[in-house]
Amino acid sequence: MNEAYDRSTDPGFRSEFSWSPDEISRAKAWGGFSHELATDLHEVIGHASGRMGEALGRPPQAALKEQYSALEESRADLVALYFLPDPKIVEMGLVAREDHEDVVLAEYESYARAALVQLRRVREGSTIEEDHMRNRQMIVHWLLANTTAIERRTREAKTFYVMVDARAFRDGVARLLAEVQRIKSEGDYEAARSLFERYGIHFDPRLRDEVVGRVDTLKLPSYTGFVQPRLEAETDGNGAIRDVKISYPRDLTRQMLEYADATRASREQLQSQR
Repeated sequence: MNEAYDRSTDPGFRSEFSWSPDEISRAKAWGGFSHELATDLHEVIGHASGRMGEALGRPPQAALKEQYSALEESRADLVALYFLPDPKIVEMGLVAREDHEDVVLAEYESYARAALVQLRRVREGSTIEEDHMRNRQMIVHWLLANTTAIERRTREAKTFYVMVDARAFRDGVARLLAEVQRIKSEGDYEAARSLFERYGIHFDPRLRDEVVGRVDTLKLPSYTGFVQPRLEAETDGNGAIRDVKISYPRDLTRQMLEYADATRASREQLQSQR
């Protein structure tokens, strides 16, 4: 899906929020791939890592309450961003050695831009409610405030978040990851609340209005939906799966209704248990 999203993006979107021709070129060549790789790292070694403190005595969700989801998404993103430059990525054959640096730069640059560009989705108010968006803003704004990795620049009355030092970016990610992991492991609610109140929730509505104006001028959507491939198992006489048939439906509404039907029984069962 990341590749499809990247290919469907108007080229003007990249150039509008990228600072330099080199950044635009890297985004075009590696944006889809680098984001897919970072997403895989986020899911596989991000959410699957980390130990809880022995003194916590209860699930971190219970201790961190409404801060938990945004904190956990932040932790998984930080793991991905930290390990993306690791030589093991090349050793495993995931990236060619000669391309590794550009892949890392493309993802770091994209991540910095994302905290700015995502404001187009919050058309009212001055606070972010969605946890993934809080996560991205928190990380980028923390890096802006505490490292030399990202600079806020202005050109022709337009704002840019520019990743200028990949080493400082990774070092900052490591420091922030250590603190985020500590907060989760210890269930430190006040530290989590303070972190997001300071860096992840509030934004300047004038900046949002600027971003919205730039996006609307390009006639770009704030959200994009995708019709997913349909997977159907093909079995033998004993019921064992021998193959999977892939088809590509083109009706989003019908697919959403099919998903609703497929999950209705599970939802009803959960509701009956409450």
